[in-house]
Amino acid sequence: MLAAKIRLELTDHVQVLSVSDGIEALLGFKPDDFLSGRVSLRERIHPHDQDIADSLFSGDSRQDAGTFNIRLRQADGRIRCIRTDFSKESCPDGLILELLLQDAKSLRQAPGDQTMMATFRAMLENADDYIYFKDRNHVFIWASQSSVSISDSAEHWTDLIGQTDYDVFSEEYADIYYRLEKQVFAGTPVAREIQETLSKDGRKGWVDNRKYPIREDNGEIIGLFGIARDITEQKRSEEKLLENEERLRLALSAANQGWFDVELKTGAVTVSPEYARMLGY
Repeated sequence: MLAAKIRLELTDHVQVLSVSDGIEALLGFKPDDFLSGRVSLRERIHPHDQDIADSLFSGDSRQDAGTFNIRLRQADGRIRCIRTDFSKESCPDGLILELLLQDAKSLRQAPGDQTMMATFRAMLENADDYIYFKDRNHVFIWASQSSVSISDSAEHWTDLIGQTDYDVFSEEYADIYYRLEKQVFAGTPVAREIQETLSKDGRKGWVDNRKYPIREDNGEIIGLFGIARDITEQKRSEEKLLENEERLRLALSAANQGWFDVELKTGAVTVSPEYARMLGY
C-alpha cells in the first residue's frame, strides 16, 4: 500500500515536523523536500479542493479528527487521488496536525465473486450508456464496456477497475467528472450535469451525466454509481436549430419583416422584435 505520514505544526507559518519515507513513492518527493520547505504540501493540493485545505490547515480545533478525500499533484505533474486521515492536538504555539496519506487505488477491495452475476456482467458489456460504480475514494469498481470509448488507456472495461478518472482521462475531463462526485459524497441525492466528452479519435460529444450515492443500511455513503447517456446528436440538433433561428432572424431583420404567432386554444401571442418595432411598440 502506498502511504505516508506527515506531522505539521499549525502556527502563523506552517512548519513540517516529520515526514515518513513513504512520501517519495506516494508523491515523488523526498522527505527533506517538505522538511526544508522547498515543497509545500498545501500547494500540492488541487485548486478545486481548497475548501478541504482551508479546513485542514485552519487553527480551528473543533473538528479534531476525521477523513477527507483529496487530490494531490505529484512531482511529475500528475494528479493522485488520496484518502487522508487527520487528527489535531493542541500545543503551546498552536495545533499539531497529523496526516496519514493513502493512495486511493491501494485501498480498493475486490468484491466477492457472487456479486458478479452473469446478468450484471451482460449489462456492463452491452449497455449503450456509460455505467460505472466507484468506491468512497473515487476508484472504479465496475464499468460498462461503452465507457472504454472515451478512455485512451483502456481497451476492455476491466482495464478501468482500480483506476481513478485521473488515470484514464485527461486532467481537464477528470476535473469535470470529479466535481459531481464531490457533490454526491457531500450528501446530494443525485448530482446531474450535461458534460463534454472526448472520444479516442478526438471527436467531442456530450452526455447527460447523473451520479447517485451508494449507502449502507446505517445511511453511510460507501460509494456511488453513475449513468451517463450520450446526447451528442440531440445537442447537435439543438445547436443546428439555434443556428437556423439566428439566420432567420437576421434575414427577417434585413428584409424589414416580422412574424407573430397565436396559440388559438390559450390566446397566447408571441411576436418577433421586428414585428413590434414595425408597429411602433
